[in-house]
Amino acid sequence: MVTSKRRIRVEWGQCDPADIVFYPQYFAWFDACTTHLFESVGFLPGRFFEEFGVKGFPLLEASAKFLVASGYGDDIDTESSVIDWGTKTFKIAHKFNRDGTPLLEGFETRIFVIAHPDDPARLKSVPVPPEVRKRLGG
Repeated sequence: MVTSKRRIRVEWGQCDPADIVFYPQYFAWFDACTTHLFESVGFLPGRFFEEFGVKGFPLLEASAKFLVASGYGDDIDTESSVIDWGTKTFKIAHKFNRDGTPLLEGFETRIFVIAHPDDPARLKSVPVPPEVRKRLGG
């Protein structure tokens, strides 16, 4: 299993008036961490979609369990990895910590899609490309 790690500095504009990270910000960070995970194994966004002929891997489901609050100026260490593979889907676990203290556990389920052959304005799910599974530890 491949684990991607990165550090996020909490900015003032990411907090609510109580100086706590506004909860939707974590979901934006999940998305950024997913991109970072793919980049960590050589899948660059624009080239990736062209190489595999996919339109993307949109979100089907996301959840978060908030354990400890974060605020302005905190440095958050993240770890993201694929923990489950379906035929067309994959599930990513995100763990956020501050100085070793768990802050949040989150999950995303995503699906691979192409433009629908009969109507390019619609999307159609497709199997996860084998090379993606291989590089991400599936």
